[in-house]
Amino acid sequence: MHNLLRFLKLNQTLLLFILIEGLSIGLLVQNNNYQANKIMKFCTQYTSPIYNYKNFLANYFSLKEQNDYLITENAKLHTLLDRSKQYIDSTVVSYKEFKYLAAKVINNSVNKRNNFLTLNKGSKNGIKKGMGIVTNQGAIGIVHSVSKNYALVISLLHNKSAVGIFLKKNMHTGILRWEGFDYRTATINDLPTHILLNIGDTITTNSYSNIYPEGINIGIISKFKKNDDGFYKINVNLFEDFNNLRNVYVTYSNESQEQLLLEKKLLKDE
Repeated sequence: MHNLLRFLKLNQTLLLFILIEGLSIGLLVQNNNYQANKIMKFCTQYTSPIYNYKNFLANYFSLKEQNDYLITENAKLHTLLDRSKQYIDSTVVSYKEFKYLAAKVINNSVNKRNNFLTLNKGSKNGIKKGMGIVTNQGAIGIVHSVSKNYALVISLLHNKSAVGIFLKKNMHTGILRWEGFDYRTATINDLPTHILLNIGDTITTNSYSNIYPEGINIGIISKFKKNDDGFYKINVNLFEDFNNLRNVYVTYSNESQEQLLLEKKLLKDE
């Protein structure tokens, strides 16, 4: 209280001046429409950018929150959809139940022979080595290593990457690889030439994978030719733009882990 009184006493002339100016402007605006419009125009000119910027920031953060929420909800829907497949006819068809965890790509490369991605989720989020990375547009890669907060992913654009695929129209199976030339194109070299192919045929992930869910669209056949060894050389245009990856899903299946452990035990016993 003492400091307030001291401030008022020291600045009484300035405060009185401001008060008189305020009253003068108020009387001027009240009794002169032309001057009132001028003052309002002046105020609007300088305050509008501030309000616009404030609204821009509010909308930006609101949209970001909504976007993150929708991505998380989409991951939950993927899990529920994958789970529902198991009950279409459980006596005939058996599906592995995959779960989906949303993550963001924070580092990525496409112009190297062996490319990697970094995700903003790690071991504290339940991510482990060997889990698959997908989007709605295709298989992206496999988790190579994890720290507490981050995961390093071997991209599909890597000489050690191989994805089991189906030719969607007839379920013939093969292996999709990247030859290191174009991040938009991958190849299949193990489909026999007795299979009927057409430009535009869709390639999906197959049901044998322990890493990726079945039926994720990967790309379409853009070109093919018959080799002398009785197999096609097939070029596949990838649906996903690897140069513009933002949001991805980490996929995993408890049933797949059980299968892998059993198969490893068999190999060890042999």
